[in-house]
Amino acid sequence: MEPTVRDVLAFHRVDRAAYERLLSLGAARDTARDAVALLMWLGRVVGADAVASVRPFLRTRADATRLVIDAHVVLRSHGGAPCLLPGAAAPVPLLDLVPAGADPRRGVADVLCGVGALVFDDRLHALLRRYEEDGGGELPPELAAPYRLSPLPLAVNERSLFVTFSKGYPLTREEIHGYFTERWGDGCVESVMIERTPPSGEAPTYGKVVFRSASEAAAVLGGHRLVKLLVNGRHLWARKYVPRQ
Repeated sequence: MEPTVRDVLAFHRVDRAAYERLLSLGAARDTARDAVALLMWLGRVVGADAVASVRPFLRTRADATRLVIDAHVVLRSHGGAPCLLPGAAAPVPLLDLVPAGADPRRGVADVLCGVGALVFDDRLHALLRRYEEDGGGELPPELAAPYRLSPLPLAVNERSLFVTFSKGYPLTREEIHGYFTERWGDGCVESVMIERTPPSGEAPTYGKVVFRSASEAAAVLGGHRLVKLLVNGRHLWARKYVPRQ
């Protein structure tokens, strides 16, 4: 029997509580979400409840700031200064918990595109609170809906990024494909489309990258609306693809 949305929300109460604690201590939503999603992923790969071990030690703004900065280092640079895990018996760099060959960005993207879609959904949690405060009874349809662990394949636009180039410094399909393949592995990119060259002879200024999965597209953005990447010495800006109406 498939679990319901309510079952999943209840199971991940600790994860949600850690996220709300970070928010109450002044962390921004995106960085708080990424930090908790990273801990959730680490819990999967190392077999320990990282979120539960950290939460009791989030007492001050300094604690929250340290955690989100540590998570940022792991997700953005894969190196640098040690990232201390609050509450550990001894200082444990978060980066040291990442298994060899594992990509924390992709792991976080998988969390966000999976159960994280419920854990970080404010509206669903508000609905659950109202239901519980009212004493229970018949579940609202959204909470009673089954949570499917294997979602149906997403439409192309849901796993695509819109990319733009600096004027006069375009990139080719091969350069873009090679950039993402090098960082995310063979087969991560399904196709790359570039603006047709205008009759005036001007260089193309935008394109579209279709990824194999939404989690890979989300991993590139890393929780941001817009990211700037450096491809062969030229800038490329990427954001979620939104088709024209």
